[in-house]
Amino acid sequence: MSETSNLGIEPRKKTWTRIFIWSLCLQALLELLVGLTLLFDLPTALESGFGISYSVELDVLGNALGLYLLLLTTLMIVSAMWTKKANLSGVTLGIICGVFLLTFGVYATITSGDAQALLIDGLRGFLTIAFGYMAGKEIKQQHV
Repeated sequence: MSETSNLGIEPRKKTWTRIFIWSLCLQALLELLVGLTLLFDLPTALESGFGISYSVELDVLGNALGLYLLLLTTLMIVSAMWTKKANLSGVTLGIICGVFLLTFGVYATITSGDAQALLIDGLRGFLTIAFGYMAGKEIKQQHV
C-alpha cells in the first residue's frame, strides 16, 4: 500500500493537481491585488493600468469591478482548498473560473479589438481549464 500525501492522492500522481492548485493561488493573489486597487485607489488603477482618465462617475464602476474581483478571488481560493482535499467540486469550480476568464478574454478582444485581453485573460483561462482537466483526471484515478 502506498502512502498518500496531504493532497489526498498518491505522491506519484499529483503533479497536475499541484500545478492546478498553485495556478489558482497565484491567480487569486493577482485578482486580489487588482480588486483592492480598484476599491481603494481607483484613479491610479484607471490611469496607470488601463490608460483611462478618472472621473467621479466611474466610482460605481470601480466599486463593482473591485467587488467582482474579490468574489473571483474567493472562488479561486475555495477551488484550491477543495482540490487540495481531492474533492472534484474544487476542480469543477476552478474550471468554471477558467471558462469565465477565457470567455472574458475572447469577448474583450472582439469588442475592443485589443488582443491584450486574449493574451492575458484568455490564456489564463485556457491554462486553468487544461490544468483543471488534468487534475480532475488524477483525482478520479485515485477514487477508482
